[in-house]
Amino acid sequence: MKRNAFTLIELLAVIVILALIALIATPIILNIIDKVQGKSRMESANGVLHAAKYFYTESLLEESVVYPSNGLEFICDGTVCEAMIGMTVEEEGISLLTEEPSRYTLKISGKAPSSGSIIVTEEGVITPNNLAIDSHICNYNQEKNVFTSC
Repeated sequence: MKRNAFTLIELLAVIVILALIALIATPIILNIIDKVQGKSRMESANGVLHAAKYFYTESLLEESVVYPSNGLEFICDGTVCEAMIGMTVEEEGISLLTEEPSRYTLKISGKAPSSGSIIVTEEGVITPNNLAIDSHICNYNQEKNVFTSC
């Protein structure tokens, strides 16, 4: 009589082969995921840089932005990168706003940094400061004007 079933040894052999394949493939797949996430963070950081360049170009056309002497600092909080300036006066050692502050927001494509800032000067110099995306600080190459890693 002929049986059409697998023996226990055959099933164990298949399970061992699948386990070996999983042991080999898992680190490779996790490494690929880490690389892709790093590139995604870097593209998001470069997106913030492009948004700052766009803001500066737009401000030249509109001529409505008043830059402080040390530049306009956009502070990022995970949802937006926003700058706020207003006219202040010193009274008895306390700075008081004399009018409603002006708010400027960067139009970011991609994920907004969870912390850090980016400074835009009246001359168009853009300087990122400790931008962090997903708890990774992004390294900026000043000579090439791009982020190199996150």
